[in-house]
Amino acid sequence: MTRTQGLRGAVRVELLLDDDRVLEAGRPMQMTLGGAERTVEIELFRRQHGRVVMKLAGIDSIEDAGEIIGAELRIPESELPAAEEGSFYTFHLRGCKVYAVNAGAEGYLGEVTEVLDGGGAQILQVGSGKEETLIPFAESIVKKIDLAGRRIDVELPEGLRDLNK
Repeated sequence: MTRTQGLRGAVRVELLLDDDRVLEAGRPMQMTLGGAERTVEIELFRRQHGRVVMKLAGIDSIEDAGEIIGAELRIPESELPAAEEGSFYTFHLRGCKVYAVNAGAEGYLGEVTEVLDGGGAQILQVGSGKEETLIPFAESIVKKIDLAGRRIDVELPEGLRDLNK
């Protein structure tokens, strides 16, 4: 859900969730760092100068914050608000099978292994064996998402697969 950077006892986070409602004070989160996992609690959450700042209980100095740089913070899926009608959480796309549906396309491309942040646009990382294809998550390309059927239909621009080699 987030990655941390140290900042005077508080941490600056890269937020992968658009809904701030789950980040209220007192919220427990799972923190993973270097293979170790522990529960931490949010003391403070705010947006500041276009960034997200979070104070975690027990992280009281810049040195403490420095020790958790790169940690991953997660909230259990069961505690997330339900996605709005017609919407979904991008982590639900992992494991979906991706099919090219345009004329002359190859059919099955692989499964979504990750949804990457491309600096403004998200990118589906799709793998099949040793091959990997990066597919922009754009309406012009992603034609249909069937989460229940774990399937995504895409219309690949000509030459996109060649760019990934």
